[in-house]
Amino acid sequence: MTLKSRWIGLVTILVLFAMAPSSFAQVQIQIFPDVSSSEVQTNRNAQTARPGTNGAGLLISGSLLGASPLTATTLRIGYPGPITSQPAIDPGDGNNCTDGTTSGTLVCPSSGAGIGGAAGIPTGDPMRIEGATGVFAGVARLRLNTVSSRIEVTLPNACGAPSGVCTATNTSSGVFRIVGVRIDANGKSGAQTFSASLNNSANNYLLSTTSGTVINNIGPGLAGAAAIGLAPGNTTIPGICGGTLPAGTATIFTNRNVPRACGAFILTEGFASAWRTAIQSGNSSTGPTPGPNAGTQIRLTFNNVPAGVTLALGSSRGSASSNSSLNMTLSNPTITSSSTTTVVTFVGTSTSDVEVAEFDYSVTTPLSTTAAVTTPGTISVTATLYPFGDGIDSAGVPRQDQGYPTVVEGDAGPTTIVNIVPANTVMLMPYALVIPPIFDTGIAIANTTKDPFGNSSGGATPGNGTITVDLFPTTSTGGAGTPFSLTTSTTVKPGGGLSSDGTLAAGATWTVLLSQLLTAAGQTGGFTGYIFIRANFLDAHGTATISDFKTYSLTANVLVLPPPATTPRDSVTVEALDF
Repeated sequence: MTLKSRWIGLVTILVLFAMAPSSFAQVQIQIFPDVSSSEVQTNRNAQTARPGTNGAGLLISGSLLGASPLTATTLRIGYPGPITSQPAIDPGDGNNCTDGTTSGTLVCPSSGAGIGGAAGIPTGDPMRIEGATGVFAGVARLRLNTVSSRIEVTLPNACGAPSGVCTATNTSSGVFRIVGVRIDANGKSGAQTFSASLNNSANNYLLSTTSGTVINNIGPGLAGAAAIGLAPGNTTIPGICGGTLPAGTATIFTNRNVPRACGAFILTEGFASAWRTAIQSGNSSTGPTPGPNAGTQIRLTFNNVPAGVTLALGSSRGSASSNSSLNMTLSNPTITSSSTTTVVTFVGTSTSDVEVAEFDYSVTTPLSTTAAVTTPGTISVTATLYPFGDGIDSAGVPRQDQGYPTVVEGDAGPTTIVNIVPANTVMLMPYALVIPPIFDTGIAIANTTKDPFGNSSGGATPGNGTITVDLFPTTSTGGAGTPFSLTTSTTVKPGGGLSSDGTLAAGATWTVLLSQLLTAAGQTGGFTGYIFIRANFLDAHGTATISDFKTYSLTANVLVLPPPATTPRDSVTVEALDF
């Protein structure tokens, strides 16, 4: 081919382009999402744009490539799950929702059971178009296709109208934003994307963005169950506990005494923006406003609260800078057997820090004389995001009558916050022996719950109880022998000082030789080893004397352990002992 013929061919192509401008797309459409970094995996109303940012959503940009006529065209944007927000009802045409059929039957009622509404869903922050300019100044209202989980919007013709004959030529670019789209994120994970298409590609609109990410990740709202502990920066339990106690659980004895009334537990945010205020839960100046408590809520349920026990609740954000934005309210600060839940509402949070919410509680004392705590047990707490809802009704239409946002229930826990433990004393004799017929060990246990002080002055509550002795022998050749035990009763009463039923009365002292304990336990021969003594009453104290009853005696106080039920022996570096 000659150079001349090539030149003639190129000129011919250029002429053809110039002669047929309407045959090529003249407005190029690009979609720029303002991505949400993460959404809660149980949220029925997950945001698809950056939370708490007024007007955040999808930016639709139309760039002018060349002046040309435009025909109204439908832009369709599909989402990866049911859409759970709704545009406001268009007062001009009466509806802007479709069930996906050709007829476009109205399925977004404006009244009835809290579903639908002229103001859109959620009230205060519905799905909407904002900031339309230029070629998009006359863009039509959004429509919700409930069957295909997509939103649809008519891009105007060159006359700025959504329909009709137009012979004008468009010479403008333009933008608009789609704000307020929410989806049901339940059961989803990872990044969530949208897809985009035009109903007709021959109307001089060219779509160059066909998909994009709207949510980077789906994660938990709570990082596991509640844990006993304090918020960052706190070293003692503040507020209702007076700021003197370290972290820990409360303890109730089965004799209705309360040796530790206060405790604290914490909940940790699943990711930095999982907890949101009402404004942070939307993209308007108010956020969703279906009720007074829009935004993140957590329901705390207290399990196995005995009749006659009352817990007073408070909250703390800690003093660490990472928690400085946290602020909460409690719907119910008083927990009883008939009122076992409270709802936490966040009125201040950070979307850039993983926060820790502390909940302080105190057992109201003194307990009533009929408080149902005579059997050992625990009080525990479970936590879940709240309120629960479906997101859409049976017709697939968004709803807000259940609250907004709503979630799928997902209880974390239970976590024990109060131990109800036997009213007993655990004592330890590290060394005791019987070497017949020379050495024996004498043991004395006093029930000191009768004292001169009285309850009003801090004295003990008198109580009787049996005594269990657990013996751990060492064999004559070295190594551990086989443990054995006995419990005093009406028929097992070695030594002296026990009542006829085998209990040790308040104010009484039990004295017994180790050799007598061996006989009562059905053991023969001698003994060398250690002994645990469990008195089924508080404030037991004892001494032990090893003697040959002639010239040698060695007396030592019996050691008292903290209650293992509340201070596990494995949880301390150095075991605390007393006399």
